Amino acid sequence: MEVKSSDPVKGRYVCLYILFATIYLSAILLPIFWFGSWAAICGTMVFVLVIFFAIRSWFQATVAMTPPLPIPSLPNDLPTVSIVIPSFNEERVLPRTIPTVLALDYPADKLEFVYLYESACTDRTEEIIRHFAVLDSRIKVVRRPTTNGGKAAATNYALQFATGQIIGIFDADHSLEPDLIRLAVARLQSPSAGCVRGRCRTINRGQNLLTNVVALERDIVERFGIYGAYRYGGFANFGGGHGFFPREILEKFGPFNEDILTEDIDYSVALHLAGFEIVVDPQMQSFEEAPPTVAAWFHQRKRWSRGWMQIARSRLPEIVSASISAVKKIDMLVAFSSSFASGLLVAIFPLLALTVLGYNTSCFNESGTVTLWLFVTLSPILQAFMAHWLDSNSIREILISIVLSPILIPYLFILFGIGWLAFIDEFVCSRDCVYVKTERTEFA
Repeated sequence: MEVKSSDPVKGRYVCLYILFATIYLSAILLPIFWFGSWAAICGTMVFVLVIFFAIRSWFQATVAMTPPLPIPSLPNDLPTVSIVIPSFNEERVLPRTIPTVLALDYPADKLEFVYLYESACTDRTEEIIRHFAVLDSRIKVVRRPTTNGGKAAATNYALQFATGQIIGIFDADHSLEPDLIRLAVARLQSPSAGCVRGRCRTINRGQNLLTNVVALERDIVERFGIYGAYRYGGFANFGGGHGFFPREILEKFGPFNEDILTEDIDYSVALHLAGFEIVVDPQMQSFEEAPPTVAAWFHQRKRWSRGWMQIARSRLPEIVSASISAVKKIDMLVAFSSSFASGLLVAIFPLLALTVLGYNTSCFNESGTVTLWLFVTLSPILQAFMAHWLDSNSIREILISIVLSPILIPYLFILFGIGWLAFIDEFVCSRDCVYVKTERTEFA
């Protein structure tokens, strides 16, 4: 898989996007001239789907707010731990993140850090890693001859050099909290735990408007969505930038899939289908960067959307036939089916235009429609506020979240559009996969 800092859209793909957008809009708009209720039917379908996901988010949030599970005691004989951190052109973040890794609260003789850098690096990544390696002998420096790209390929190469009984995998932009390893080791004592992950938070929240809004979104997803899914026995996933595995699990399931865009989600599916759990503990925290520019955010979210679609296409038959609990199976089917939902939800744009033009776009009565839309639009706003409140943030931060949270509504609509583009790339154009590396900043 090719790695780029950007992925310019070629003219023929632009033409295909326009062509299929025209077909899509025609399918929504043209039948109105022959079938007057068509707009109401389409609008109701989209409306019901949006309401379903809003209800699901509240269910996850409610479960996530139940009292936390007790932390098991650490074993008397602590296991050895390897932290694996692949790095490609990370000079902007390594001076911030490496000191937090070295400061982890765990016996020094049981801890090693495998820092891999790509031979294709064009910045000071190697120099910075080697500088810290001189200061701390626990750092193992690994150079990977770059022949094929992507996070999965780099991680697979680095894992060959990890010797720990437990292996943690992190992105290079993550600053780690000191107690993270001890919490992970405690949680991994359960024989059903194939992986344990914590909560990824946003370190550059206040950098600009975009990072503030992304941070609000990630607070909802991490604090309520992923943790809630774990607590009710659903599909909790390992986000590739933050997770710990017993060595025997990585040996049993083999390397990460290097041919898809979200190898972490694919690995999560494999673990669940085999009967293992991905344990989630929000007390385990690391701080990552949100994309600082619209272009970086667009490429990241398009990569995520297409990656989920790739896994849905390859894994849905396995999920349907798997011998797993009904709750987990339904939750996995909903999670992966939702990756295609953007294809329908993007219809909200022409439907809103029809509403402005005076067309009836709902089968519900007016008061019911207004009530349900209030429920839908207030859901992310209230959940963002609740996440801030539970985190005991300062009054200033809570006020900022209240002011900015309404932006989550158009933000989510734009995500529908990005998902639609990812769908066209994957299923219509069969466009080659390109791993667009997320832009970093020197924000500290």
